[in-house]
Amino acid sequence: MSENDVETGTIFCLENLNPGLWFEFENGGRVCLRICAGDDLRVIKKQSTKNKIEYRSGQRISYTVTDEDLENSLLWDFCIVNWENFFDANKNPIPCTPDTKNLLMGKSIKFSRFISECLETLTAVEKDSEEKSEKN
Repeated sequence: MSENDVETGTIFCLENLNPGLWFEFENGGRVCLRICAGDDLRVIKKQSTKNKIEYRSGQRISYTVTDEDLENSLLWDFCIVNWENFFDANKNPIPCTPDTKNLLMGKSIKFSRFISECLETLTAVEKDSEEKSEKN
């Protein structure tokens, strides 16, 4: 392998394969988001889904039950990596914690719409990047 191979190849940061991308919110705030897929999504599904078995009329019926609130909470916590310059009405910084992520995603239409739009953009960017890689 030559140095030229490295110059034209694809480089991965193996310590952080899904670092996220910053998006500017209005009035100076910004949010770092990442897509949840692959192994990360499987872990969330495993935590939020339970296999159940019932017996009806002598027949064994298996099915899955998903705790949608838990699943959404885990997804939001994963996808929203960090934020900056978010303040409450008393001008105190809002910490980027699972609880505040859930609060904003569940109660603020403005915030949840922004996050949804940014994740759609990020998905499109990832898809475009993947298609370009496949062409090369």
